[in-house]
Amino acid sequence: MTSDNAFDAEVANAAAQLRLDQTAVNEALVQKIFQCERAETALRTSEETLHALLAHQFTNREDERRRIALEIHDTLGQNLLALRLDVAALHQVTGARQPRLHERAGAALANLDTTIACVKQLIANLRPFQLELGLQAALEWEINKFQRKHAISCEVSGIEALGEIDIDEAPLLTLYRVLHECLDNIARHAKATEAAIAVRVARKTLTMHIRDNGIGVDPARLPGPAFGLMSMRERLAEAGGGFALGPAIPNGTLVTLTIPLYAQKSPRQK
Repeated sequence: MTSDNAFDAEVANAAAQLRLDQTAVNEALVQKIFQCERAETALRTSEETLHALLAHQFTNREDERRRIALEIHDTLGQNLLALRLDVAALHQVTGARQPRLHERAGAALANLDTTIACVKQLIANLRPFQLELGLQAALEWEINKFQRKHAISCEVSGIEALGEIDIDEAPLLTLYRVLHECLDNIARHAKATEAAIAVRVARKTLTMHIRDNGIGVDPARLPGPAFGLMSMRERLAEAGGGFALGPAIPNGTLVTLTIPLYAQKSPRQK
């Protein structure tokens, strides 16, 4: 009988110890869950801060580009035009009696024309004038420039649907910059001979598919950080849109862009 009582006591003690151990484990799990939740909240806050910082940098960069373009136009551009008028007058008044001066004035005039053209191109790169013409005209201008510069044929479909669309400057600039970057990547990396751009507008959202017949790209096998891709994805995400990159069929690369056409706050701005 005594042994039975001792056994029951041992069982009771073991059960009590088990309950204590289970309580300690539960408390440790609860603390771990709280720690994970705090870490997740801190990580989410850090990501939101980073996204806000990147958006602020994009905005500041565009503002700085606009300011520099205006200063170049109002100072360097105007001074070059005034200088060209003087050299053109000198070239006009010199002639057979001063052939060497006439020739040198003509060479200076040609150099000035080249410099003025370079300044105009610099201003256009900083602040594309075609943005003032609207969404359709801006995209058509960029696509035509790509075809002329790189001799890569580009089939375009659906872009006429953008003719009557009113879009704010910020998403317009975002779309223009991202399209420019995509076309530049095709010219530099794809080794493509053809490209195609398809535009579709539905439910106040613009979707653009950019395809090439080049060597293709695997995002998982890029040799290093693809800052250009990250920049495009971040720009579109801040505008409430999306960016996807993958293989095209039968070969090449397919990029898909989406962006709201009307004033909408992105999820990060809510």
